[in-house]
Amino acid sequence: MEYPKPLTFEALADLFKQRGMEVLDKDIEKLKHINYYKLKEFAHPFAKTQKIQNKVFVSYEGIKFSEVLMRYYQDKNLRLHLLHAIEKIEVSVKTELSHKLGLKYGPFGYLLFYQWVHREKYSSFEVEEKQYKFKVSLLKSMKRQNSPEFSRKENLNKDGFPTIWLGIDLLTFGELVIILDLLNSSLLSDIVAKYNTTSEEFLSWMKCLSFIRNICAHNGNLIDVKLKTKPKYRKKWMSYLYLRTSRDGKQTYPTDRLSIVLCIVIHMVNTINPNYRWKNIKSGIFSLCRDSEERAHLLGFRSLKDAKNIIKYILE
Repeated sequence: MEYPKPLTFEALADLFKQRGMEVLDKDIEKLKHINYYKLKEFAHPFAKTQKIQNKVFVSYEGIKFSEVLMRYYQDKNLRLHLLHAIEKIEVSVKTELSHKLGLKYGPFGYLLFYQWVHREKYSSFEVEEKQYKFKVSLLKSMKRQNSPEFSRKENLNKDGFPTIWLGIDLLTFGELVIILDLLNSSLLSDIVAKYNTTSEEFLSWMKCLSFIRNICAHNGNLIDVKLKTKPKYRKKWMSYLYLRTSRDGKQTYPTDRLSIVLCIVIHMVNTINPNYRWKNIKSGIFSLCRDSEERAHLLGFRSLKDAKNIIKYILE
């Protein structure tokens, strides 16, 4: 096997050129600060590939380096704005969860999983295991906190664990989803009512948003995302989403692209703040589509018109 060799930035620019991309001399400066493979990733949707004798050949004919660079920055901007919206959802759900658990089981009842867990879904052993891991993680998170609230005796039980209202706020988005998935049906129904969803929808959406949040927070590629686990979608959304056909041609199902994520975020945020300003996200969608039906399809929208009006459609 022949491994990649270290190349100069000029040589990396030549690689793009050899494959047909239009690269200017000034573009080499960008390669000094943005990883070659990251830019290659953003060029991929427009590349043409063919396999000859088990070897894959990539062509970037008709693609400008400046266009690829623009996609990279557009992705970065959209990630930041979408992260803001997702964090609004995260904070709201944590607040609602701590309120419901605290009201029903007291300040420290959340630490006793058997009280509120869905017993038909999880065995006693699984509950004990998850409770132990949760407590270990919680104590580790507490050590990183500077807030004086975590030092007040009235906020801690005899084992040093915080009240529900402090403890829930320490959870990562992923840990929050684990807790939500553990909740018994009655408690979960009480929580999801605030967001105008069913329990099944809510859990699938939160799992999806946990994945997307990680992409947004860790410099991932958001605009070309493909969801491996598809979230629940509403029939209404089918009118705006790009539909795919099964191999046998008998079924159609919605895209696994960014558009379905946007539908979820728009719906959830609107239940929290109907006056939320969508200007930046809307602008991000517009700049990515650039008046192109094909680019709208790449994001998972049925048409350019649907891409430009998705926020209006979901809020109707």
